[in-house]
Amino acid sequence: MITRFFEEFICFVTQHDHARISLDIFNCFNENLKQKTNNLDALKYSIRNHDSGWIEFDNYPKISNDNKVYSFQDLNQELQNELWFKSINSSINPYSSLLIYEHFKYLSLISSRENSFTNDFINKSESLIKKLLPYDLDEIRKTDEFKFELSCLQVCDLISLVICREKELGGKNPPLFLGNTSIIDYKLKKIDKSVYKVSSELFSKKENLFEIPYKQIELDLLMEPKKLKKKYIESEFKFRKIYFVT
Repeated sequence: MITRFFEEFICFVTQHDHARISLDIFNCFNENLKQKTNNLDALKYSIRNHDSGWIEFDNYPKISNDNKVYSFQDLNQELQNELWFKSINSSINPYSSLLIYEHFKYLSLISSRENSFTNDFINKSESLIKKLLPYDLDEIRKTDEFKFELSCLQVCDLISLVICREKELGGKNPPLFLGNTSIIDYKLKKIDKSVYKVSSELFSKKENLFEIPYKQIELDLLMEPKKLKKKYIESEFKFRKIYFVT
Protein backbone atom coordinates (compact mmCIF):
# COMPACT_ATOMS: atom_id res chain seq x y z
CA MET A 1 0.00 0.00 0.00
CA ILE A 2 1.28 3.47 -0.92
CA THR A 3 0.28 6.16 1.56
CA ARG A 4 0.08 9.93 1.40
CA PHE A 5 -0.74 11.91 4.54
CA PHE A 6 -2.69 15.14 4.72
CA GLU A 7 -3.78 17.22 7.71
CA GLU A 8 -7.05 15.36 8.32
CA PHE A 9 -6.95 12.26 6.13
CA ILE A 10 -4.76 9.64 4.43
CA CYS A 11 -4.79 8.60 0.78
CA PHE A 12 -4.12 4.96 -0.08
CA VAL A 13 -3.00 3.60 -3.46
CA THR A 14 -2.66 -0.17 -3.80
CA GLN A 15 0.54 -1.64 -5.20
CA HIS A 16 -1.33 -3.27 -8.07
CA ASP A 17 -2.95 0.05 -9.03
CA HIS A 18 0.48 1.66 -8.90
CA ALA A 19 1.65 -1.05 -11.33
CA ARG A 20 -1.20 -0.14 -13.68
CA ILE A 21 0.04 3.45 -13.65
CA SER A 22 3.52 2.08 -14.42
CA LEU A 23 2.11 0.49 -17.58
CA ASP A 24 0.20 3.68 -18.46
CA ILE A 25 3.55 5.49 -18.28
CA PHE A 26 5.25 2.94 -20.53
CA ASN A 27 2.39 3.15 -23.04
CA CYS A 28 3.14 6.88 -23.38
CA PHE A 29 6.81 6.28 -24.24
CA ASN A 30 8.07 7.25 -27.67
CA GLU A 31 7.26 4.54 -30.23
CA ASN A 32 10.90 4.23 -31.28
CA LEU A 33 11.72 3.08 -27.74
CA LYS A 34 9.08 0.34 -27.79
CA GLN A 35 10.57 -0.97 -31.03
CA LYS A 36 13.77 -1.88 -29.20
CA THR A 37 12.21 -5.09 -27.87
CA ASN A 38 10.87 -8.19 -29.58
CA ASN A 39 9.16 -9.15 -26.32
CA LEU A 40 6.73 -6.24 -26.07
CA ASP A 41 3.80 -8.27 -24.69
CA ALA A 42 5.99 -9.92 -22.04
CA LEU A 43 7.48 -6.56 -21.10
CA LYS A 44 4.05 -4.95 -20.76
CA TYR A 45 2.84 -7.91 -18.69
CA SER A 46 5.82 -7.62 -16.32
CA ILE A 47 5.28 -3.87 -15.85
CA ARG A 48 1.54 -4.29 -15.25
CA ASN A 49 1.88 -7.27 -12.90
CA HIS A 50 5.18 -6.74 -11.11
CA ASP A 51 3.34 -6.12 -7.82
CA SER A 52 0.58 -8.72 -8.28
CA GLY A 53 1.78 -10.50 -5.14
CA TRP A 54 0.40 -7.60 -3.11
CA ILE A 55 -3.21 -7.84 -4.34
CA GLU A 56 -4.59 -9.85 -1.42
CA PHE A 57 -2.38 -8.12 1.15
CA ASP A 58 -3.62 -4.71 0.00
CA ASN A 59 -7.31 -5.53 0.52
CA TYR A 60 -7.25 -3.04 3.38
CA PRO A 61 -4.59 -0.95 5.24
CA LYS A 62 -2.57 -2.67 7.96
CA ILE A 63 -2.10 -0.81 11.26
CA SER A 64 0.72 -1.39 13.76
CA ASN A 65 0.25 -1.77 17.51
CA ASP A 66 1.24 1.87 17.98
CA ASN A 67 -1.44 3.00 15.49
CA LYS A 68 0.80 3.67 12.52
CA VAL A 69 -0.23 2.60 9.07
CA TYR A 70 2.12 0.28 7.21
CA SER A 71 3.21 1.47 3.78
CA PHE A 72 5.16 -0.67 1.32
CA GLN A 73 8.34 0.86 2.78
CA ASP A 74 7.60 -0.19 6.36
CA LEU A 75 7.12 -3.94 6.00
CA ASN A 76 9.62 -6.28 7.58
CA GLN A 77 11.96 -7.77 5.03
CA GLU A 78 10.72 -11.33 5.40
CA LEU A 79 7.15 -10.35 4.49
CA GLN A 80 8.33 -8.08 1.69
CA ASN A 81 10.36 -10.91 0.17
CA GLU A 82 7.35 -13.22 0.44
CA LEU A 83 5.19 -10.74 -1.52
CA TRP A 84 7.94 -10.20 -4.08
CA PHE A 85 8.29 -13.94 -4.60
CA LYS A 86 4.53 -14.26 -4.96
CA SER A 87 4.64 -11.65 -7.73
CA ILE A 88 7.35 -13.60 -9.54
CA ASN A 89 5.64 -16.96 -9.10
CA SER A 90 2.16 -15.75 -10.12
CA SER A 91 3.29 -14.51 -13.53
CA ILE A 92 1.79 -16.50 -16.42
CA ASN A 93 4.78 -15.64 -18.62
CA PRO A 94 8.18 -17.16 -17.66
CA TYR A 95 10.11 -14.36 -19.40
CA SER A 96 8.08 -11.81 -17.43
CA SER A 97 8.91 -13.72 -14.25
CA LEU A 98 12.60 -13.27 -15.04
CA LEU A 99 12.16 -9.53 -15.59
CA ILE A 100 10.19 -9.13 -12.35
CA TYR A 101 12.75 -11.18 -10.43
CA GLU A 102 15.70 -9.17 -11.74
CA HIS A 103 13.86 -5.97 -10.80
CA PHE A 104 13.30 -7.11 -7.22
CA LYS A 105 16.81 -8.53 -6.97
CA TYR A 106 18.19 -5.11 -7.91
CA LEU A 107 16.01 -3.43 -5.26
CA SER A 108 17.04 -5.95 -2.60
CA LEU A 109 20.75 -5.56 -3.37
CA ILE A 110 20.73 -1.75 -3.21
CA SER A 111 18.70 -1.80 0.01
CA SER A 112 20.38 -0.85 3.26
CA ARG A 113 18.70 -3.96 4.74
CA GLU A 114 20.71 -6.46 2.68
CA ASN A 115 21.24 -9.54 4.86
CA SER A 116 20.47 -13.27 5.09
CA PHE A 117 16.84 -12.55 4.06
CA THR A 118 18.19 -11.05 0.83
CA ASN A 119 20.23 -14.16 0.10
CA ASP A 120 17.28 -16.43 0.87
CA PHE A 121 15.05 -14.46 -1.48
CA ILE A 122 17.62 -14.54 -4.29
CA ASN A 123 18.35 -18.26 -3.91
CA LYS A 124 14.67 -19.21 -3.80
CA SER A 125 13.77 -16.99 -6.76
CA GLU A 126 16.76 -18.11 -8.82
CA SER A 127 15.71 -21.75 -8.37
CA LEU A 128 12.19 -20.93 -9.52
CA ILE A 129 13.38 -19.03 -12.59
CA LYS A 130 15.66 -21.89 -13.64
CA LYS A 131 12.65 -24.22 -13.59
CA LEU A 132 10.48 -21.80 -15.54
CA LEU A 133 13.16 -20.91 -18.11
CA PRO A 134 15.47 -23.88 -18.79
CA TYR A 135 17.89 -21.78 -20.83
CA ASP A 136 21.21 -20.07 -20.25
CA LEU A 137 19.94 -17.24 -18.06
CA ASP A 138 23.30 -15.49 -17.96
CA GLU A 139 23.28 -15.21 -21.74
CA ILE A 140 19.77 -13.72 -21.67
CA ARG A 141 20.79 -11.22 -18.99
CA LYS A 142 23.80 -10.09 -21.03
CA THR A 143 21.78 -9.04 -24.06
CA ASP A 144 21.11 -5.36 -24.75
CA GLU A 145 17.46 -6.23 -25.33
CA PHE A 146 17.00 -7.69 -21.86
CA LYS A 147 18.89 -4.80 -20.24
CA PHE A 148 16.62 -2.36 -22.06
CA GLU A 149 13.47 -4.24 -20.98
CA LEU A 150 14.59 -4.40 -17.35
CA SER A 151 15.41 -0.70 -17.35
CA CYS A 152 11.92 0.05 -18.74
CA LEU A 153 10.39 -1.82 -15.79
CA GLN A 154 12.66 -0.02 -13.32
CA VAL A 155 12.03 3.44 -14.77
CA CYS A 156 8.25 3.04 -15.04
CA ASP A 157 8.05 1.62 -11.52
CA LEU A 158 10.04 4.53 -10.09
CA ILE A 159 8.16 7.26 -11.95
CA SER A 160 4.83 5.73 -10.92
CA LEU A 161 5.88 5.63 -7.26
CA VAL A 162 6.89 9.28 -7.46
CA ILE A 163 3.61 10.51 -8.94
CA CYS A 164 1.42 8.26 -6.78
CA ARG A 165 2.84 10.16 -3.80
CA GLU A 166 3.26 13.44 -5.73
CA LYS A 167 6.89 13.60 -4.67
CA GLU A 168 9.99 14.84 -6.46
CA LEU A 169 12.40 12.53 -8.27
CA GLY A 170 15.60 12.61 -6.26
CA GLY A 171 18.82 10.75 -5.61
CA LYS A 172 20.50 8.33 -7.99
CA ASN A 173 17.91 6.85 -10.33
CA PRO A 174 18.22 3.96 -12.80
CA PRO A 175 18.62 5.31 -16.36
CA LEU A 176 16.86 3.90 -19.40
CA PHE A 177 19.39 1.64 -21.11
CA LEU A 178 19.43 1.86 -24.91
CA GLY A 179 22.38 -0.40 -25.80
CA ASN A 180 26.17 -0.39 -25.47
CA THR A 181 26.91 2.72 -23.41
CA SER A 182 23.87 4.68 -24.57
CA ILE A 183 21.30 5.69 -21.95
CA ILE A 184 18.52 8.22 -21.36
CA ASP A 185 19.14 10.06 -18.11
CA TYR A 186 15.55 11.27 -17.87
CA LYS A 187 14.22 14.25 -15.91
CA LEU A 188 11.02 14.54 -13.87
CA LYS A 189 10.39 17.85 -12.14
CA LYS A 190 7.23 18.96 -10.37
CA ILE A 191 6.39 22.43 -11.69
CA ASP A 192 2.88 22.88 -10.31
CA LYS A 193 0.25 21.04 -8.31
CA SER A 194 -0.19 17.67 -10.08
CA VAL A 195 1.96 18.79 -13.03
CA TYR A 196 5.42 17.42 -13.89
CA LYS A 197 7.93 18.49 -16.50
CA VAL A 198 9.34 15.36 -18.20
CA SER A 199 12.00 14.47 -20.76
CA SER A 200 10.85 14.61 -24.36
CA GLU A 201 13.29 11.75 -25.05
CA LEU A 202 10.88 9.47 -23.17
CA PHE A 203 7.46 10.83 -24.04
CA SER A 204 6.19 11.55 -27.52
CA LYS A 205 3.21 13.76 -26.66
CA LYS A 206 3.57 17.27 -25.29
CA GLU A 207 0.99 16.47 -22.60
CA ASN A 208 0.16 13.13 -20.97
CA LEU A 209 -2.60 12.51 -18.44
CA PHE A 210 -2.55 9.81 -15.75
CA GLU A 211 -5.47 9.08 -13.43
CA ILE A 212 -4.43 7.54 -10.13
CA PRO A 213 -7.08 5.55 -8.20
CA TYR A 214 -7.03 6.02 -4.44
CA LYS A 215 -9.16 5.79 -1.34
CA GLN A 216 -9.32 8.55 1.25
CA ILE A 217 -9.78 7.80 4.97
CA GLU A 218 -10.01 10.14 7.96
CA LEU A 219 -6.77 10.33 9.93
CA ASP A 220 -8.41 9.83 13.32
CA LEU A 221 -9.51 6.32 12.28
CA LEU A 222 -5.90 5.21 12.82
CA MET A 223 -6.87 4.91 16.48
CA GLU A 224 -9.64 2.46 15.56
CA PRO A 225 -8.22 -0.14 13.13
CA LYS A 226 -11.46 -2.14 12.84
CA LYS A 227 -13.43 0.94 11.83
CA LEU A 228 -10.67 1.98 9.46
CA LYS A 229 -10.76 -1.43 7.77
CA LYS A 230 -14.55 -1.30 7.42
CA LYS A 231 -14.49 2.27 6.11
CA TYR A 232 -11.75 1.44 3.60
CA ILE A 233 -13.54 -1.62 2.22
CA GLU A 234 -16.82 0.28 1.88
CA SER A 235 -15.27 3.42 0.35
CA GLU A 236 -15.43 4.18 -3.34
CA PHE A 237 -12.30 4.89 -5.33
CA LYS A 238 -11.49 8.49 -6.19
CA PHE A 239 -9.18 9.50 -9.04
CA ARG A 240 -6.41 12.08 -8.98
CA LYS A 241 -5.23 13.53 -12.29
CA ILE A 242 -1.49 13.94 -12.88
CA TYR A 243 -0.16 15.72 -15.95
CA PHE A 244 3.20 15.28 -17.68
CA VAL A 245 4.36 18.05 -20.01
CA THR A 246 7.47 17.94 -22.18
